[in-house]
Amino acid sequence: MKNVSKVISTLALTSLLATPIADAQSVNNYGPNSKIKVSQLARYDSKTKFGESGTEIVSYDPQFKQAYSINGALNAVDILDMSKLSKGKFTLKKRILLKDLGIEGSDITSVAVNKKYHYIAISIPAKEKTDNGRVAFLDKDGKLISKVTVGALPDMLTFTHDSKKLIVANEGEPNDAYTVNPEGSVSSIKVNALGKVKQSAVKTVKFSKKMIPSNLRQLGRTAEESFLNLEPEYVTIDDKNEFAYITIQERNAIAKFDLKKDKFVKVRGLGYKSYLKHTSDVSDKDKKINMKNYPLLGMYQPDGIAQMTIKGKTYLLTANEGDSQDYEGYSEETRIADIADQYDLNSKYLKGTDIKDLEDDKHLGRLKTTTSQSFVNKEGKFTVPVTFGGRSFSIRNASNLGLVYDSGSDFESITAKANKDTFNSHQEELGKIEFDSRSDDKGPEAESVITGVINGNTYAFIGLERTGGIMVYNVSNPKKPVFETYFKANDNGDISPEGLTFIDAKHSPTKQPVLLASHEMSGTIAAYELTALK
Repeated sequence: MKNVSKVISTLALTSLLATPIADAQSVNNYGPNSKIKVSQLARYDSKTKFGESGTEIVSYDPQFKQAYSINGALNAVDILDMSKLSKGKFTLKKRILLKDLGIEGSDITSVAVNKKYHYIAISIPAKEKTDNGRVAFLDKDGKLISKVTVGALPDMLTFTHDSKKLIVANEGEPNDAYTVNPEGSVSSIKVNALGKVKQSAVKTVKFSKKMIPSNLRQLGRTAEESFLNLEPEYVTIDDKNEFAYITIQERNAIAKFDLKKDKFVKVRGLGYKSYLKHTSDVSDKDKKINMKNYPLLGMYQPDGIAQMTIKGKTYLLTANEGDSQDYEGYSEETRIADIADQYDLNSKYLKGTDIKDLEDDKHLGRLKTTTSQSFVNKEGKFTVPVTFGGRSFSIRNASNLGLVYDSGSDFESITAKANKDTFNSHQEELGKIEFDSRSDDKGPEAESVITGVINGNTYAFIGLERTGGIMVYNVSNPKKPVFETYFKANDNGDISPEGLTFIDAKHSPTKQPVLLASHEMSGTIAAYELTALK
């Protein structure tokens, strides 16, 4: 992200309005039996350059009907007026530059609204990302109230539902040379009505080696490196404010954190997904959609996480994006073809597989895989390829993290039918859709997930970072979710959904449920109205 210090004039600010859209025809919906109508009310355009993260995370305050958006291109918080959203207006009221807050940092990574006391918190990594970062508290107009120090690389934060605490995921990534690797941590911050938070209110909690199960996926060259690679990514909090659940993406795990005692309860691995049972397209060189079964395991490796309570039981929903460590000083990432001779072709998974299948770029050869895995025989050969991400979303029991449901091959199958030209694609340049270009990597890349209730039914919304668009499932029955619809803007104006915010009808400026979707590549926020169909 670039640090731009340009001062925006009042005239320029008032010109940054939403694009009025306000109809269902502006949205490409694919859901033959959907019970939800999706209409795009408006689009906020940050007017930043394509690919510079003009909008990343968005949070909403219903009291003042305004949203707060992280502008990575300008190292700023954009304050947006949503009071006239029903008229297609989504206006930039004010832009708060990081440099004007008097806080040194590399950028702003997340924003959260305290919905009881109506101030916001933002996370600010240090200029040297391995140093401890900051959290700043701002009033509704963006004026600095207080600031505190947290762990290294604060990447996401959220308030508890009772607005008494702020929980911060400090990712603690290593430097590129892999010579400095701070411990990942969670900061629990006691807040008050005024947002005047002192350092004594901050408790930064690190992991204990004793609590890490022996079967957790190892990552790094040594056991010590593997421990340091416990990197908190995203946080959700249960409805009772008892526990926070934190994704540990690279280690393919979730941590449970006790909010009353401010301590980790456990860390659990999420297991593996067999592509002998699910189909996938694993090559970007065959120039076609080619969904098949393969002797292959996938790590779920969730990024976003959400929670819901159904019949008194808490469930966790995860967006299984996938991620790897790929640094100058250490990389686990390679392609199957590059290590084809390191696989045991007589293993249970690979029996009957020819080495040519592993070397062929139109077969398994192009797929990215990890060299940091435990499926190894006595001779040191890998018994199965392991790839990054589940290309899906999952539902798990919060109590034991057991898998209740996984969407399997849905995302690739649905996008192939809905708009085959964008299948497993991405856009590095505006309007240049690179068909099938992500099949060899992580496919559609489910980045974020959020839940919301519409007309008595609970729905999950999952943003696909690469392919684009948003998947919607009815998850009222966690064991048997129902696909509702997949939608995205018809004009290709919203690219790479990063953050999602659901606003229920009671708190919505339109009195109807609204979904805000911030799009990192296009620098836009789409406001969708969601209507239940009878």
